[in-house]
Amino acid sequence: MSWVLRYEQTAEKELSKLDKGIQRSIKEYLSEVCQLEDPAFRGHPLTGPWAGYHRYRVGQIRMIVDIDRSVITVTVIKIDRRDSVY
Repeated sequence: MSWVLRYEQTAEKELSKLDKGIQRSIKEYLSEVCQLEDPAFRGHPLTGPWAGYHRYRVGQIRMIVDIDRSVITVTVIKIDRRDSVY
């Protein structure tokens, strides 16, 4: 089963500001995640104000995503360096 990958507008803007090599790594990583049976197996669930979301890591970059099992969609909410993403 393949999951649909979507980006919120702010996440697309954040991604476009990153180095091209990092952009490629992030896109490859997210493509791999969308091929998994359950994208929640990779990454970690968040707590506190971000409860209900998951995070993935590529190097120093963190991606906060919403995994919607009802419509089989992974939506990227935020992309930023680990010290400022939360």
